[in-house]
Amino acid sequence: MRIFRIIVILVTSSFFCENTYSSTQKADSLFNLKRYSESKILYDSIFYKENKYSNSMLLKMATIEESLDNYEKSIYYLELFQKNKNENKVLDKINDIVDDKNLNGFENSDKKIFINIYKKYRSNILALLLTLISIIFIVNLVRYFRKNVINFILPFFYISSVLSLLIINIKPPSDAIVFKDYTFIMKEPSSGSDLYSILNKGDKLIVSKDLEVWYEIILDGKKRYVRKKNVRLID
Repeated sequence: MRIFRIIVILVTSSFFCENTYSSTQKADSLFNLKRYSESKILYDSIFYKENKYSNSMLLKMATIEESLDNYEKSIYYLELFQKNKNENKVLDKINDIVDDKNLNGFENSDKKIFINIYKKYRSNILALLLTLISIIFIVNLVRYFRKNVINFILPFFYISSVLSLLIINIKPPSDAIVFKDYTFIMKEPSSGSDLYSILNKGDKLIVSKDLEVWYEIILDGKKRYVRKKNVRLID
């Protein structure tokens, strides 16, 4: 019975992979023929329903949305592309849209640059620290069984362990794009709270916490709140 389930899972996975590949090919063909509305339907299905995409597909989706004047979606796909694969020409395109539509939240600061670098290399840093911890632990274990003094760079072991725990438990803030005009930013996570400001589609936000219906965001250095349905995380 267990083997049968595994076979069913493998066959089903293979079917969905082939189906996705076929849909992507068809969407690409329609895109190349500039039949954007038809290709958009297929791309949206692959992206939103199957949660699959490639960098090439993101650029095509951005092109389609820009042609439809859905600049908030276009910039969202471009930002997602930049998160996966940083390219200057894509960054230039983002800046062009930002300047043309007078969007907010894209200003770079030393803190933002540091956070972006940290998010990009977070998994690599964690892997390096865990490797260092493992090496020190193994070396000291060998020295212990050989009746040697256990003092092989122990401070580095403790420092690496603490840093690893911090990286595992402290999640860096996420970026998000506003998808609706006249999006209310509230002082508290409640519809009855005081209104802090109003943002328009395409604006970029820093999301610090998920609160079910609301996102806690950092705006002007303060904690503010926005309804989830009005924004989309770049993740």
